[in-house]
Amino acid sequence: MALTSEDLLAISEMMDKKLQPINDRLDKVDDTLNTLKYNQEHMSEKLKGIEVTMNYNDYHLSHDIKKLHEDVDTIAEILKINDMIPVAK
Repeated sequence: MALTSEDLLAISEMMDKKLQPINDRLDKVDDTLNTLKYNQEHMSEKLKGIEVTMNYNDYHLSHDIKKLHEDVDTIAEILKINDMIPVAK
Protein backbone atom coordinates (compact mmCIF):
# COMPACT_ATOMS: atom_id res chain seq x y z
CA MET A 1 0.00 0.00 0.00
CA ALA A 2 1.50 3.28 -1.13
CA LEU A 3 0.71 6.62 0.41
CA THR A 4 -0.87 9.22 -1.82
CA SER A 5 0.16 12.83 -1.99
CA GLU A 6 -2.96 13.67 0.00
CA ASP A 7 -1.92 11.20 2.71
CA LEU A 8 1.57 12.68 2.89
CA LEU A 9 0.14 16.20 3.04
CA ALA A 10 -2.23 15.21 5.84
CA ILE A 11 0.66 13.61 7.80
CA SER A 12 2.79 16.70 7.24
CA GLU A 13 0.03 19.00 8.53
CA MET A 14 -0.48 16.80 11.60
CA MET A 15 3.25 16.86 12.35
CA ASP A 16 3.36 20.63 11.92
CA LYS A 17 0.43 20.99 14.33
CA LYS A 18 2.09 18.68 16.89
CA LEU A 19 5.44 20.46 16.61
CA GLN A 20 4.02 24.01 16.79
CA PRO A 21 4.18 24.25 20.63
CA ILE A 22 7.85 23.21 20.49
CA ASN A 23 8.54 25.78 17.77
CA ASP A 24 6.83 28.46 19.87
CA ARG A 25 8.95 27.59 22.91
CA LEU A 26 12.14 27.59 20.83
CA ASP A 27 11.20 31.03 19.47
CA LYS A 28 10.85 32.31 23.05
CA VAL A 29 14.22 30.83 24.00
CA ASP A 30 15.77 32.44 20.93
CA ASP A 31 14.28 35.83 21.86
CA THR A 32 15.59 35.49 25.41
CA LEU A 33 19.08 34.62 24.19
CA ASN A 34 19.09 37.54 21.77
CA THR A 35 18.09 39.91 24.58
CA LEU A 36 20.79 38.45 26.84
CA LYS A 37 23.39 38.89 24.08
CA TYR A 38 22.34 42.53 23.61
CA ASN A 39 22.58 43.16 27.36
CA GLN A 40 26.04 41.59 27.51
CA GLU A 41 27.26 43.71 24.60
CA HIS A 42 25.80 46.82 26.22
CA MET A 43 27.48 46.04 29.54
CA SER A 44 30.76 45.34 27.77
CA GLU A 45 30.67 48.77 26.15
CA LYS A 46 29.90 50.40 29.50
CA LEU A 47 32.80 48.57 31.14
CA LYS A 48 35.15 49.71 28.39
CA GLY A 49 34.00 53.28 29.01
CA ILE A 50 34.58 52.90 32.73
CA GLU A 51 38.05 51.47 32.08
CA VAL A 52 38.97 54.45 29.89
CA THR A 53 37.69 56.85 32.54
CA MET A 54 39.62 55.06 35.29
CA ASN A 55 42.85 55.14 33.26
CA TYR A 56 42.34 58.85 32.57
CA ASN A 57 41.67 59.58 36.24
CA ASP A 58 44.64 57.44 37.35
CA TYR A 59 46.98 59.31 35.03
CA HIS A 60 45.79 62.73 36.16
CA LEU A 61 45.72 61.78 39.83
CA SER A 62 49.35 60.59 39.61
CA HIS A 63 50.29 63.81 37.87
CA ASP A 64 48.46 65.92 40.48
CA ILE A 65 50.08 64.05 43.37
CA LYS A 66 53.52 64.58 41.85
CA LYS A 67 52.79 68.31 41.44
CA LEU A 68 51.50 68.53 45.01
CA HIS A 69 54.62 66.77 46.29
CA GLU A 70 56.79 69.28 44.39
CA ASP A 71 54.79 72.17 45.86
CA VAL A 72 55.18 70.80 49.41
CA ASP A 73 58.94 70.40 48.85
CA THR A 74 59.12 74.00 47.61
CA ILE A 75 57.18 75.30 50.64
CA ALA A 76 59.40 73.30 52.99
CA GLU A 77 62.54 74.76 51.38
CA ILE A 78 61.19 78.32 51.65
CA LEU A 79 60.33 77.74 55.33
CA LYS A 80 63.82 76.34 55.98
CA ILE A 81 65.49 79.29 54.24
CA ASN A 82 63.52 81.68 56.41
CA ASP A 83 64.27 79.66 59.57
CA MET A 84 60.62 78.97 60.13
CA ILE A 85 61.05 75.22 60.52
CA PRO A 86 63.99 73.30 61.93
CA VAL A 87 66.46 71.76 59.52
CA ALA A 88 66.95 68.02 60.02
CA LYS A 89 70.56 67.00 60.59
